[in-house]
Parts: sequence; C-alpha cells; structure tokens
Amino acid sequence: MKIDLSSALASLALAAVSASGLYAAPTKPAAKSDASTITISEATNAQVTVSPDGKTILADFQGLIYSLPMAGGTAKRLTQPFQEASHPDWSKVGDIVALQCYAGGTFHIWTMKPDGTGLKQVTFGHGDDREPRISPDGKTIVFTSDRAFKTGADGSSQGSYDIWTVPVAGGEPTQITKSDADEFGPSWSPDGKKIAFVSGVGLTATSVQAIDVANGKQVELLKVGGANRVEAPSWSPDAKHLAYIEFEASDPRAVNTGLMKIVGTDGKGSPTVAKSKDVFPFPAVWLSPTQLVYTGSGHIVKMDVSSGMESEISFTAAIPYQPHGFPHKVHNFDSTVAKQVKGIYAPALSPDGKSVAFVALNQLYVMPVGGTPKAITNDTFYKQGPAWSPDGTKLAYISDRDGIENIYLHSMSEATDAGDKRLAPQQTAQIMPAWSPDGKWMAFQDQTGATLLADVASGMVKPLAASTFFPGRASFSPNGKTVAIATIRPYTKRFREGTSAILTVDIATLKQHWYAAAPFESVTTRTEDGPTYTPDGKEMIFVLDDLLYAMPVDADGHPTGKAVKLNDETTDAPSVSADSKTILYLNNGKLKLLDRATSKVTPVAMPLTYTFAKPKQKLLIHAGKVWQGTGPGLLTDVDIVVTDNRITSVGPHKATPPAGITRTIEAPDSTVLPGLWENHAHPDSDNGIYYGARMGRLWLSYGVTTTRGIADNAYRSVEHNESYRSGAAVGPRTFSTGEAVDGERVYYPMMIATTSEEQLQREFLRLKALDFDMVKLYVRLPFAWAKKGIDFAHTQMGVDTASHYLLPAVALGEDGMSHLSATSRFGWAYSRSLSGHSYGDVQTLLAKSGMWTISTTFAQAQYAEDAGIVSDPRQAVAPPWEHGRVVTAFNTAKASDQKAAYVHLRDEESTVANDLHTGGIVLAGTDSPLDIPATSLHLNLRAQVKYGGMQPWEALTTATSMAARAYGYGKDLGTLEPGKLADLIIVGGDPLTAIDDVAKVQCVAVNGKLQSVDEVAAPFTKDVPKNNVCSQ
Repeated sequence: MKIDLSSALASLALAAVSASGLYAAPTKPAAKSDASTITISEATNAQVTVSPDGKTILADFQGLIYSLPMAGGTAKRLTQPFQEASHPDWSKVGDIVALQCYAGGTFHIWTMKPDGTGLKQVTFGHGDDREPRISPDGKTIVFTSDRAFKTGADGSSQGSYDIWTVPVAGGEPTQITKSDADEFGPSWSPDGKKIAFVSGVGLTATSVQAIDVANGKQVELLKVGGANRVEAPSWSPDAKHLAYIEFEASDPRAVNTGLMKIVGTDGKGSPTVAKSKDVFPFPAVWLSPTQLVYTGSGHIVKMDVSSGMESEISFTAAIPYQPHGFPHKVHNFDSTVAKQVKGIYAPALSPDGKSVAFVALNQLYVMPVGGTPKAITNDTFYKQGPAWSPDGTKLAYISDRDGIENIYLHSMSEATDAGDKRLAPQQTAQIMPAWSPDGKWMAFQDQTGATLLADVASGMVKPLAASTFFPGRASFSPNGKTVAIATIRPYTKRFREGTSAILTVDIATLKQHWYAAAPFESVTTRTEDGPTYTPDGKEMIFVLDDLLYAMPVDADGHPTGKAVKLNDETTDAPSVSADSKTILYLNNGKLKLLDRATSKVTPVAMPLTYTFAKPKQKLLIHAGKVWQGTGPGLLTDVDIVVTDNRITSVGPHKATPPAGITRTIEAPDSTVLPGLWENHAHPDSDNGIYYGARMGRLWLSYGVTTTRGIADNAYRSVEHNESYRSGAAVGPRTFSTGEAVDGERVYYPMMIATTSEEQLQREFLRLKALDFDMVKLYVRLPFAWAKKGIDFAHTQMGVDTASHYLLPAVALGEDGMSHLSATSRFGWAYSRSLSGHSYGDVQTLLAKSGMWTISTTFAQAQYAEDAGIVSDPRQAVAPPWEHGRVVTAFNTAKASDQKAAYVHLRDEESTVANDLHTGGIVLAGTDSPLDIPATSLHLNLRAQVKYGGMQPWEALTTATSMAARAYGYGKDLGTLEPGKLADLIIVGGDPLTAIDDVAKVQCVAVNGKLQSVDEVAAPFTKDVPKNNVCSQ
C-alpha cells in the first residue's frame, strides 16, 4: 500500500492538508476549512508513558500524542492526525519515544524525539507491528507482530501474533517467539534480559509468559481462569512486582470490569488491586519500586502500591475539529422524468456471446446484445443471480415466489416464467447458482455460507464446502473437477481482517487449497467479482484493485502463475462466453464487452428506464391523535389530507370532508406519526442477501418507512433502490451507500480492499457514478485516505460520510459515526472502554462537533422483557431461520444471567441520552441484519427511554425528524407537515405515553401509498390479522 504522507510527516496544519490531485475540480463549493478545537478533561482508553526523570507525561488522547507535566495541567499536542500515533513508550535513556503508527495503512513501529519532532519509521512491510517497548539500555524495541504470515500446506492462514525485536536505529526484525498462540503486550524486565508478554487464542490471552532473550527459555508467570483475560504486563524497576490488567467477564465478548493487579514475582501474597474498575488495556508505568501511573475510568492515576493511595493527574487537552457544512445532494422526489436504470445486478453473458441475462427493477431480463431487454418475470418477489446452462438453453435464477430464495430453471424456449420450477425445493436459502460444464450439477450457497451441489436431474443436494464467512459465487473448472470460491482468509485469530482469497475445492475428495489473488491483496468483493473460470480451461478471471485480471490455471483449475491485468477501468461482475473470447462486465453502471484477442472494449447499450411510482389520490386520514415528529405535544381529533404523495393539510377534524377525497381512513383510537427510519442497515449484504422480498415487507410491517443502507453490494443496492422507487418491489424508501472503502485488509464481503491512490480514485468515481447517498469509510482505511473520501463525498457527491471512528474523524470534517463504538483496527476504541464506558471526551466531542452517532445496541437481553415479540404474527414475514434467531435470543435471555448485558446497555444509553441532551445528534439504528431486523429497532427505542432516560418523544425523534435533518432531507421528510412526503404510520395506542405502542403498527404509507400491515405481509404469511383501520 502506497500513501502520500508528505503533508502529515511534515506536520503541516490539518486545515492545510488537501486532497488535491486525487480528483477533478469540485463542482460544488467545499465547506470552509476552519480548524477549531474542543477541550476535554477526561479521556477514554488513554495511554501514557513518563520521562525518565518523572517530570513529564506523554499521553495518547484520541489518537493524538500530547505532553503534560507530571503535576497535571494543560496538555500540548505533539502529533498530527494523519500520523496515527499511539502506544507511546519513552526510552529510559530519555532521547526517544517509540510509537505504534498506522500512517501508510499498516501498523509499524516508529520513533520520535520527546518534543514530537524527528518522526522516523523503524519497521516496514505488510505485517502489523504493534505495542512497542524500548529496552532498558535504549538500544532495542520489542513489539508484537503477525509479520511471520504462517500458512498451512493447503495455503490456509495459520498466522498468529509473535514477539519480535528490532534495533532502535532500524534494521531487520528478529523473531523471539514462534508458537501457535497469539502473543502480545510485551514488556522488558528491568535488566533487559527477559520479555514478559500475554499469551492465548485471539484477543483472549489467559496467561502472562516470560522468555529469556538469550536462550529462549520460557516460563509462565501467572494464569487467569474462566472467561477472564489478561493484558499489559509490566515489571517494577526492582523486578519484585508485576502489574497487569485482568478483564473479568462472564463471556469473552462482554467485559464486566477491567482491574489492574500487582503481584509479587515471588508468587507470595495476594494481589494489590487498583481502585478503578475500568482500567484501560495498557501497561502501567513504574516511577519507582512502589509508585506507578496507570489510566482508567477516564483519568490518569498515580498510585502508591505499598499504601494503595491514589491521586488523579488532572489535565485539559485541545482536540482539533473541523466544523461541518456542505451543499447536500438534492433529491427530486416528485420527478416524472424517466431515469436510466443503473442497478444491473449480476449480468451474465450467454454461452454464444449474443445475449445478456440480468436482474433489474426486480425482474429477470434477457437482452440481445444491441437489442431491447425482455422481462421474463413480472411479480414483486425477489430475483437474483441468473446463470446460463452450458448449452444456453436454460437459465438458472433465484426467486422466493414459493416463500424461500431457491433456484428456479427457465427454458429459453418459453417467453415467461409461468412454467419455471424449483430445481431442489428446500426451506433453506439457495443463492448464487453456478452450472457444472456438463450441465449435470449446480453449485450454490445457503444462508450459513456453506457451498452445496444439486443434481440437476434429481434435485438431490449434497455438501461441497463447509461454511465460510459470506463467500462469493462458485465457479466450476472446465474439466468439472474443481470449484473455486472467493472467501475470507484472516491473517490471525486476534484480529478478524485478512484478504478475500481464492479457495479451490476438489469435488471428488473435498480437498481444499487457498490462493492469493495477488500477494497481500484481495478479490475486490466477495459477491460477483469472481473468480470465474474461462471455458477453455486456461485461466480464471476476477476483479483485483477494481480492475479485471486473468490468472493462469492448470487442467484442474489450480492457479499456476501471476494474475495479468486485462483492462484499465473499474470493473464488476465479469462473465465470459463459451469460446472464452469475450468478457462481459459492468463499469460504473454500464455494460461493456472486452475482446480478448484485441483488448477492444465495446459498450453495450441498456435501453431500460423507470419512473418514480406515485399514487393518484386524495386520501383523508381522520386520526384520534397525531404526533408530527418534533416536541412532546400531540394533536387530537385531526384530519390529514394526502394528495398523491404529499401531505397537503394537517388540521382539526371537520364533519364535512374536503372535496375530491378518494379514500377515507377512520382511526379515532389510533395515533399517526412519521414513519420510522432505520439508520444503520445492510439490506443488500451479509445475511440480508438471504431474505429476498421478505426484508422490505418485514420493515414496513414494523413501521419502518426509510432505511439508510450503510455498506452493501453496490449493484444489488442500486437495483433494490430502483425497484422500490419504481413500485416493482415492496419496501421502504431507501438511501443507499454501496460498498465501504477499506484498507489493504478486509473482513466483510462488501468492503473494497484499497491498496493504491489510483484505486482510491476509481472507487470514489464509481460511488459517484452509481449515485449513492453516503460514503462509508471502513476500519482499515488510513485517515490520510479517509480525508480524501470526505472531501470527495462533500464536494463531488453532496453526501455524508461515516466511519467507526470519533477521532480523528472529528478533525477531518467527517459527518458521523455509524456506531457509538464498534470494531476498530486497534482492538479497542477511543469512544468506549472494553468495559463499556464512554467518558467525558466522547460525550463532549460528540455534542460539540456536530457529528451524528447511531446507537446500535445489540442488546438481545431485552427480548426477555416482551414475550409478545416472539409470538408476534409479523415474525412469519422473516425467513424461518431468522425468526429462529428471535426465539433463541428470547430463550437465552430468559435462561441466563443478563446483569452484565444490562450494565452495558445502561452505559451506552446514558451516553446517547447525554449526547442528545447536550445538543448532539443521535440516530436510531441497529446494524441489521447483523442484529435482528425490525424488532431490534423497536428495542433500541425502548432502551433509549427505559435505560437512557429519554422521553418517548425524544427517542422517536432519533428515528424520524432528527434523522431526516441530519442527512439534509428535512425539507421533504421526517415530520407530518403540509408539503412533506407522506411517509407515515398509524399505530394503536399512544407511543408518546408508552414507547412500546409504536410497534403496534396498523397501517404504513411510503410516498403516499397506504397499506395495512396484513396486506404488506400477505405474500409470506396470512397470520397477520386484519385491522379495522385500513385493511381492505
């Protein structure tokens, strides 16, 4: 990964750092770059080091290194956001400070002078080098790294974190430990002869080990039991004591407390325990044999080990931030102009190269190259993944018209799908079909990520490859002996990221082997980007760096050489003709054909358009109560008039209705309010791809009229969006994002592994071409590139950006955090401690910066509070295995101790409520379908009230008017006022008195089209009872 860091390394002022040169001149004026500061006096997950004379502290506050006196006071900032410096360790010699920096897109060890100057990189390469500690003589740095990149004979990752050393002056690192365990958190003994570290599996280290550097002899110093884990050991200067952090947990994923314990190295006596119950996961700094400094509970603390006395070292620090403001993209929701279809999902070139099959506007189409598309289907059920039989006489595709996404076979001799039948009827999902070369077998994947084979003649199904994490579409080698799949290959168990690699499976023996698309790089996405074998048996093609590549293979389909680039433009979803001479692919919403012999690229016209669906009506709703979307007040006995798709009046009920009313709804015992926004969803990625048409209907049945997709398969997302807008599918209004832009390492299938400035440019232009409504900047994207993404989104697209980070996102002008706290590249977050607490820095930065945050609680303990959720007939709209998740959540919550879960929930909701009450922007969202769709949003709103202390109306604004305003859509959405779009719900009861009532949805309207919940649910269940409000 090559990143231009000249601006950062020269320590230029943040406001002067520009993304110029990456893209063309802006079409809209950029927001004024007015760098300001916000002062904090508490710090979440702060870490410190102390000068040898004990007079000065260097502290990492929110990813920036500050200097302050040991007595406390005003901190001075030493580093810039793009340097991404953390884990400072001051040499005992006093001349340098070691750092862990992510500048450049990989963690490496750097050094600087104590005043922040002289920044120098010490380690290099693709490995993540973390947690530096300088030896007592000041000559050597110990660190932990995954740079060994251990692999098995089958190419699978066998990597782990090991302990390494490197000279302070630089040079080749030396590996100290080599076990299969993850070994990290190193610390030198006072004499420099031994290194202590923690050891375990993944993040869960269960012991502290010590190794003799000279002879490699290793001993166990201590071990913890149960679900507890240990981190950050440090020796006292006289070697008589060892301090460490023990995280106590009832579950490895849910830390209850973080305790710093000090034990005698002679093994005698009981541990001394620091007062904080939320110690941060960094080594204590010993000042003397009896005094140390640690961080916890938002503070820097000085402790006398012998007496147990503690004192806080107070500080203030000025955090840089960039005020928000840019011209937002304007949506014309009333347009009647025909729009060009861009959502061309999974196009497949016919074997003869003369036709293209694809999904668009929720239908399966076949189009002669150069001709007019013809719809094979005509219904509101879901379609996906067309695949031509080898002889071109049949099309396999996915539909859920019989309830579950299954494979259907269509004969090309038929004009419609009337005679199409399921290949292998199952009550489990079947997606991404792929034919064997002889046409006898069909590979596909189910909702667990397993790859299976179906006998085309009999429909018999057998397993091929065990579940992997959201794999891509399978492809058969031309001799039919091997299947290739793109799937995740993590580097270690400690961190989930790795590369999207190529997995081959021998059909006869089930033997597997892993291959890299290129060293340290990924197949661009694990969706429709390959690998796909060419029928001549010579190559497999796939997308790498957003471009089309071909890799040579042997007769059985195993890669034999380096991939070769075939084009120079952004590519998705390649497919190949039977003679291997022509490749079809997508380029920024347009179809292209590549001639392999000449490399000539020919555009393929797509004469397919759509218009926004809009009812022709004058609808009168007579409501007992109306909440308009702001404030605590309710209107009573109200008439709402909707003309076509917009509200034209909201006023007192009149005995005589207005002229021209075409439909009247009487709801005297109900409340009308704006439809709910689900502000963090992935409807077109992860397990959302197994829902089919159920997803949109499930959301509507629970009152969700708008979803904000935050990272999805790009073309599937656009296709869904256009389907909903045109009325071809039933679902909420959607604002979509496409794939997230990530760094070199990735995890999810819809993260773009970005490894060069050129690719970054391509990805931004692709997002703009597909007209997305947000840009998601993911976990491993360096902040230097994130800044370029923010500037591009604001000036070229007029849309928000979001990430998992609070800082330096605040300093870069980012718009939001997609969670209050979530996965980070550090293994911990600056926005919430491992015990679940967010301190004053987080609350102040959120409230004063203008960034919005989304409260994704994942609090399934709440299911125990309402047994009616499980038995709600609307649950039948979800796929059966997804309803099974609800049942499991309920049973687990009822049967187990949920005290720790509620502590975490209260902590999060108190932070969210404080943010709202101090002027911050809070949005309700769930990360569904990773969390359970629809129901989890209601649990989120309930938690805001019950555990955060919000009033019901305040919680409701986070899912209505506040969301619309945050994204720049307040002119048209979010409230019930004349002129606004008629996105509304009618519910039983009064949700401003009882927040649970907002789930009692009777009717739902999107863009003015009003439907009863039983009508919405009807294609998948008849169990939802009709109501006397709007059921027909």
